[in-house]
Formats: sequence, structure tokens, C-alpha cells
Amino acid sequence: MSRDAIENLTLDLEEMRTLAGSAQRNRVQQMLAIDIRKLETDIQRQRDLLAAQASSEQSISRPVQTSVPGDIRRYQVELKEYAWDQSDKFIKIFVTVNGVQQVPEDNVNVEFTENSFQLVISDLNNKDYIFVVNNLLNPIDTEKSYRRVKSDMVAIYLAKQAPTKWAHLTLTAKRLQDLKDERFSDGKKATADDPSSGLMNIMQKLYESGDAETKRTINKAWHESQTKQKGMGME
Repeated sequence: MSRDAIENLTLDLEEMRTLAGSAQRNRVQQMLAIDIRKLETDIQRQRDLLAAQASSEQSISRPVQTSVPGDIRRYQVELKEYAWDQSDKFIKIFVTVNGVQQVPEDNVNVEFTENSFQLVISDLNNKDYIFVVNNLLNPIDTEKSYRRVKSDMVAIYLAKQAPTKWAHLTLTAKRLQDLKDERFSDGKKATADDPSSGLMNIMQKLYESGDAETKRTINKAWHESQTKQKGMGME
């Protein structure tokens, strides 16, 4: 991720903090708090990756220039699509990466912590692929966790510390499901008490399923609405 992209994420974070400060509904505050924590984690992780990459580039001596003009520079691709399954002993993550079997084994690395993991595939078609999952639902055994490279896929095996069934992969997914269940259970009551809650629920669903641009648009509309209401109250 480039520095410009990190700056855009930082601007998003500042705007979401502003929205959270003016939010009045508890559920909206909870949703914004979750997204704020996610953005903070993403920004710090990308800064760490940039710093590590810069340090690595400085420590490696420049190769002798060949007859090929110009420098070939790799860029990072953040992987987001995956599937997961589980057994009594492992959580299994399947990340599709076309041609991954073509790179050396040493170019495919996974760093495990008790509550997260990071997959890095170096120099695949002149690109570095990164896949990160934070806030795992339960702690894992890092010593017994491992990965396997298959045809067009990397399989990551997270060793469970206890043979319990995971309802979700991450704590974030669990919190979102809890919020959805809460809204569903008291949806009729909220609609009766507040006629505008129906529209609010629709906006929340669009926000949860939308991409970054959709979320920015909804945030902006909500902020403008709140500002307008405050202005009318002061007249």
C-alpha cells in the first residue's frame, strides 16, 4: 500500500472519529467504534509493512546494472478473498493465489501470533501478496500452526488451543453478528418507538455490506443530516 493510500485511510479515520463524537444512537456509536478500531489496526499494519520494506531495501546492496534499462519495482497486492473450514484440531484458511506454486517455498511465509496471522508471498509475477487476519475468535497454538502451498492456493492451518467449535473466524465478525441479532430482536419495537429507525436500519445494512466509497458516502450524508438538525435546533 502506498503512502497516499495510508494518508487517505488516515483522513477516513479522522472523519469517522468526528462522526463518532457527534453520534447519539448507541448502536451507531458501536458500529463506528468497530470500524475505527479496524482502521487504526490497518493503518498501523501498513505503516509497519512500509517501514520493514524500507529497512529491507536499505540493507540489500544494489545489484550490478544490466543491459535492461530502468529498475523493475515490485508492488504490494492485499488479498481479501478467502474461505475457511475447521476440524477438531485446526482452523483451515484457503487463500486463492494464481500461480503461487511457481515461486520458491521460501517466498511463501506465514507469521503466527496467538490472535492473528499474516501471509506474505514474495516476488510472484513481480508482486508481493499480503493477507492478514487480526483478532481471531480464540487463541491459537503458534508452534503447531503451519501452511501448505498447493496449485493456485495457500492453505493455512491454525492449531486450536482447545477443541471447541468456532462460530466465527474473528471477534469482529462475532460482534457484528451480535449487533445484527440485537437489531433483529428489537426491530419491531424500535420501529414503533421511532418511525425513522426503518431508514436507519437500511442505511446500516448498506454501510455494513458496502465498499469503502459507499461507507464514505453514507458517513458524509449522515454527518450533513446531523449538522442540519443541529442548525435547525438553534434557530
